[in-house]
Amino acid sequence: MSILDNGPGNIVPPATRVANQLVNMTVRTYQQMVDSFNRGSIMFWQNPQGLTPDEIAAALGTNAQEVFALHYKLGQLIGSVKPEAIAEGASIVGEFNYNEDGSVTVVHPTTTTQEFVPVDPEETTTTLQPILETTTTEAP
Repeated sequence: MSILDNGPGNIVPPATRVANQLVNMTVRTYQQMVDSFNRGSIMFWQNPQGLTPDEIAAALGTNAQEVFALHYKLGQLIGSVKPEAIAEGASIVGEFNYNEDGSVTVVHPTTTTQEFVPVDPEETTTTLQPILETTTTEAP
């Protein structure tokens, strides 16, 4: 059959077209979130320009805690769906402390070989915890 023979019977129904758009939009958004999480970890912990985590934390200033908390929540969300997707970024997160003014202090910028993400961003002192412990909890 030629593509020139496509008639009204070969038109995609509107509901199918919308469903395909929703699937594509969801996949693109998911891929962007995974990329943002992994690149964010690399930019901070293993900066390709040679900046140290201390330098970047100082530049973030009092915005650091909010940036870290949002990054943590993004990792939690992705990790609850597909933890291996963020293994690259999660594996390089070091230990840090939240300060009262909203800044962070890097404690141990070196990485481990296990997959880790920071613990609850509401806590003042943040240590590392295995990703599966932070991402497989049941919803209340």
